[in-house]
Amino acid sequence: MKRKPTPPPPGRTPADPSQWSESSQGSVAAYFTTEYVDEPYKCWHCGADATFTAVDQKYTYEVRKANVNQSRRLCEPCWRESLRIAKELGSQANTWEASKKTLKTDKTFLSNWLMLLELQETYVPYRYDVARKNMLRKLLNGGA
Repeated sequence: MKRKPTPPPPGRTPADPSQWSESSQGSVAAYFTTEYVDEPYKCWHCGADATFTAVDQKYTYEVRKANVNQSRRLCEPCWRESLRIAKELGSQANTWEASKKTLKTDKTFLSNWLMLLELQETYVPYRYDVARKNMLRKLLNGGA
């Protein structure tokens, strides 16, 4: 009689490095990774305890093809908010490119854009846009 395979214990799931991105398959981890294990962490933004679950890791590395050397730093709500901010920043940049001449003196637009850039840094502390922030501050202070 054939035995049913036993499911992995909670917090663990089998890994298939052959499904990783090409660059991840070239990493040392590809030779040693046989399973994913829940990884607890503290959110960079809010400090909440969170877990990068084994199932989420499998999806992230094998389906989304994210680099296996990345790990979670934001809890789910903070991650979603950081994505919203990034999307809004993209929209601001597009609006700026389309209407630079008129927006140079629009204090509301400039202030909002600067606020979003500063807010993004609280979610993703390694993505500083110093040049753009300096430009916006200069424009807000009446510089050309």
